Formats: sequence, structure tokens, C-alpha cells
Amino acid sequence: MRCLYCHDVIKEEITLITLFTKNEPLCLTCRAALSFKYPGERCGRCHQLVRKKADICADCHVLIDLYPAVNKIYTATDYNEEIKMLMHRYKFVKDYALSEVLALLISFNFKCYDYVVPIPVSSARLKERTYNQTSAVMRAAGVTYTNMLGTGKMKRQSELLKHERLSSTNPFYLLENVKDMSLSGKSVLIADDIYTTGITVHQAADVIKDINFQNIDVFTFSKTQHI
Repeated sequence: MRCLYCHDVIKEEITLITLFTKNEPLCLTCRAALSFKYPGERCGRCHQLVRKKADICADCHVLIDLYPAVNKIYTATDYNEEIKMLMHRYKFVKDYALSEVLALLISFNFKCYDYVVPIPVSSARLKERTYNQTSAVMRAAGVTYTNMLGTGKMKRQSELLKHERLSSTNPFYLLENVKDMSLSGKSVLIADDIYTTGITVHQAADVIKDINFQNIDVFTFSKTQHI
């Protein structure tokens, strides 16, 4: 078997445990590099590195004031150098197979939510890339998801400064098939690929709250660090 990421042959010692478990197509070296999290104190909400440990960091206070709908935030790994290279290959070189690598990094109980909703991409971006990078990972991980949001946004968030993101018009809207739904008492998990400033997922939650979800949480594959 070859590693899905580096393509080296995976040499696994045969033991009683490995005889009865499914082999993982990701070598230990790649898993360690992709799962690496920077050491240090963290915000208890968004997992941003902070100089002094805090339940809620300054950035989260700003976001909560603007978009209070989000409850908890979960991330699989940091946006480390290896993840950065993977995301470049996955999103811009169109290496679709890397969706399986990202799926292998996820250890999360999606089944405790009534709905999992991926952040959408615009029709123009979908035509350019041919797939939604978040939905593809959900499929690879065997997660059932529901498309509830649409967007006309074309400019990448990475091209905007922080104050431009904060002042930008909310680019998301509810799809026609869910506009009249009332999901009182239900829980939803909004999924995205990268948490940078958090504005994208908070804006999505601000729209999706209109169909009365009792609880809105967020899950992203990676979290950028800026300290």
C-alpha cells in the first residue's frame, strides 16, 4: 500500500492488532506533519494562539458582537506548512484525491448533529475548480450533508484585508428549498476548509439562524495562526 499523500510504500509490521484492523493509506510521517499543532496557549473558543490563555479572545469578542449565532467552534488541525501545501494542491492544482487525505485527518462525531452544512462556493468558482472543496471531504469521510446556503462571492477571502472582511456585505443566502423550513430544536454544524478570521462561517451562521436552529456550531479542517 502507498501513502495517499507522499506516495511512499507503507511498511507495516504485522501484529495481532494490525491483522484485525483496516490499514490506513496515510503513512505515520505524513499524518504527524499534517496533524501538527503549534504549541502555546489558545483561545477556548476559536483555538487561536494567544499570549495569555483566555476563554474568549479579542477576535472572538468582535465576532460575537457582530454575529452571535455561533456556539462552539472545532478544528481538526492547524494551518501548518504541510497543510498549506496540501491545500494549494487540493484547491488550486485541482488534486481532488487529497480530499481523502483530509478526510483521514478528521476525528469528529458528525452524527450528533441533525444537519451538517458545508460552506458553498459560487457557481463561477465551481465551474473553475469543478468541485466544492468542503463537500468533497465530507463525501470522502462518509458524512451526510445538506446544502442549505448559496453564494455569489467570487473574490477569495485571502485577498481581503481583515477590516475589508469585517465590513463586507454578507455573501450568503438561503437556498429556495430551505427558506420555509422551521428547524426549531434541531442542531446544525457548519463545515469549512480553513478558519482564518472566522468571518466566513459567522456570516453563514447569521443567515442560517433564520430557519430557527436551536444550536449552530462550526467545524473547519484547519485553523490559521496569527500571533
